[in-house]
Amino acid sequence: MTNPGDTPDAEPSQQSQSGAPQYGQQPYQGQQYPGQPGYPQPDHQGYPQTGYPGQSYQGYPQPGYSAQGYPQHGYQQPGYPQQGYTQQGYPGAVAAADDPTAVVGARAGQYFVDGLLAAVPLIVLLIVLIGLIGAASNYSSDNGATAGSLLTGALWLMLVLNFAVHWLVFAWWPSTHGGQTLAMRWFKLRIITEDGGQPTLGALTVRWLLLFVDGILGGLVGLIIMLNSPRHQRLGDSVAKTLVVRVD
Repeated sequence: MTNPGDTPDAEPSQQSQSGAPQYGQQPYQGQQYPGQPGYPQPDHQGYPQTGYPGQSYQGYPQPGYSAQGYPQHGYQQPGYPQQGYTQQGYPGAVAAADDPTAVVGARAGQYFVDGLLAAVPLIVLLIVLIGLIGAASNYSSDNGATAGSLLTGALWLMLVLNFAVHWLVFAWWPSTHGGQTLAMRWFKLRIITEDGGQPTLGALTVRWLLLFVDGILGGLVGLIIMLNSPRHQRLGDSVAKTLVVRVD
């Protein structure tokens, strides 16, 4: 006889009616719990592993990746330059032909032509002075003293005029004509400052004064300096902070 206070053990039939597995047990594949909607359990073998390009879910590729696992069209892979842009930092990227200061040969020709232009009026003046001196000595009682005095005065005048004419050709003229002498216009050259501006009359005067150093040995000193300068500057250019560039 069973006492009312005794609690009977759980009947096996009650566990079988619930149909749920005991605590700690995993349901079998495809097994459902009672009371849940009748949705089929997903088949784990049909799911692709996430995080790998090229795998798809129900026939569709994952976002951001094409079916082959490469980046979509329009995106560049990191670490590579985009098409149409060159990588920087390599020496020799600019060809020597593209250097606007690589005009050493043209500058030599320009210097020779400008020198001739400056010499022509001086030569004409010298011829005139010699004729005047000769004529004056013929009408003087003391031909030797008169001729000597006139000659000395003519030489001083020629020296002053030489400086004046060369200053006009190499300093004043380019200061009023866009940084170009007459010969520079013909050789398509221009004097600019190192920051690309137009040089002042003072800078052009300094540049011209140092031409007497660059012009030693017929300009050989200036030529050697230009050939060994990164921006082909002679001594006058370096001190005046100017460049000579090619123009169209």
